[in-house]
Amino acid sequence: MLSFRLALSTRTDVAWHWDTDRWCRGDSWIRPVAHPALQHDIDQRPAVTTVLVRDAASPLTLPETTHHNRGGDSVAGAARGDALLLRIQPGRITLIAGVGGTVPLYLAADGGVLHGAWDLPALRRLTRRSGLLDRAVARALTRRHRYTSDTLFTDVTMLTERATATFTDSGLRNAYPAPAEHVTRSRVLRPGVEPTAVLSHLLTDAVRPWHESGLPVGLELSGGLDSATIAVAASETASAPLRTFGLVVNGALGAEQHRRRLTIARQVGAVDDILRAHDHAPFCESGIRASGAAHDPRGEFYREAFEALAERAAGIGVRIMLTGNGGDEIMAPRIDELPPPPPQPLTEVSWLGKRARDAVAEIDDNLAPSAVLPTPTLMGFAIHHPAYLRSGIWPVAPFTHPSLVRFAEQLPLELRRHKKLYRDYLSLAGLPPLVTHPQRTEHFRDLMQHGLRHHGLRLAERLLADGIILADQGFVDPDALRRTVQRAHQSTTVPSVLCDTLVLEVGLRSLQAATSTPAT
Repeated sequence: MLSFRLALSTRTDVAWHWDTDRWCRGDSWIRPVAHPALQHDIDQRPAVTTVLVRDAASPLTLPETTHHNRGGDSVAGAARGDALLLRIQPGRITLIAGVGGTVPLYLAADGGVLHGAWDLPALRRLTRRSGLLDRAVARALTRRHRYTSDTLFTDVTMLTERATATFTDSGLRNAYPAPAEHVTRSRVLRPGVEPTAVLSHLLTDAVRPWHESGLPVGLELSGGLDSATIAVAASETASAPLRTFGLVVNGALGAEQHRRRLTIARQVGAVDDILRAHDHAPFCESGIRASGAAHDPRGEFYREAFEALAERAAGIGVRIMLTGNGGDEIMAPRIDELPPPPPQPLTEVSWLGKRARDAVAEIDDNLAPSAVLPTPTLMGFAIHHPAYLRSGIWPVAPFTHPSLVRFAEQLPLELRRHKKLYRDYLSLAGLPPLVTHPQRTEHFRDLMQHGLRHHGLRLAERLLADGIILADQGFVDPDALRRTVQRAHQSTTVPSVLCDTLVLEVGLRSLQAATSTPAT
């Protein structure tokens, strides 16, 4: 929501002034994201400048926030929406995040200057000078991701939800908040309560502000239960036909997915737009990874396809994109209800180097505390949403409305398991078993295999011939990786975890090779 360059040495008795797309004072500047769904306010006082950036669903105002400025409680406790508070005082810069986490904020100190950006490549000059953080690289290579202020780089951190970052002459310090309170056990429904009606009410509350904004709204429609549920809720408050967008895979699975999409679109009166996912497979020649353009090494596995979808939506004027993100997480059984699946064995990543193997023991270090929203959802936002913002679209996940999260926490397991509540809601809306109880559910496993088989293996061979950064740093054993690639050529299945290594390596190389001047 913000990018900035803030120097502690900048004179505080000089007023900020607006210049083209940012606030400037001396050699410091603050650039809010320019989007009609976002608002920013600046309050200049003799001893402190306060900037608040928030989305249209946030109830916050700057006077209220500055009044409660000791702990930033009015930001952290926002009932809905997303917000970020920046406070600049002599010798001190403070940032406080809200609960939403719609887009990440990366922070890096460079002497007496604090840099911030929601798009990691904007900090690439600093990442090139930084070392790699062992536990973060181990998480990425073994697919054991965690919600934390850690990034891949020792000199770059991410501001997590409700966290506070403070920058002084002593450096940059991140402070996690207290764990968010949650309902830890399901409850028995009161007699006469209809949970589908409650779900409908809460989803309508979550979607309504975006329709009332007057901005063109789109919907990410996969054909699955989550996005279908959002489509039904959105259609009830929309004043114009919905525009839906989705990726359809090949084969019988894609054919059934396409039939579900047509059925949903017809039911809610949507105009549907389809992209063939296999035309934008991982590592395809037309994608950002093949181009060598600077990008976040932590990016979405299927970023080529989702970036194509974002560009298609932006091309017809969509400014708000509703998604079904978070739908899985709020219905997931708790650990005391059903045990989670076992972690992936390290033997599946046989090419790990000693440095990565040693760091596996540290992957649970420096974890953020319990968040208001499900942490897997927040992690997904950080890698999935910047592409939308680059395309001029503000992404919205109605399932992450805190009231809906709180409601789902209390539901009996029988309503959450297998998403029975969504199925009941969709059935009441008139959707047939093709949608509510599909024989095949959509997945991207075949797309992953296609991308690795047709593009990834050749890419791995080129990287091995050129020399791999991860191998030079001791995180990958190049001989073991070479053997894996050779075996994959003869096997019917390419190890999917090979994608994680290639994504990370290509991303690191893109940041090192970029020569254009970064914004920060």
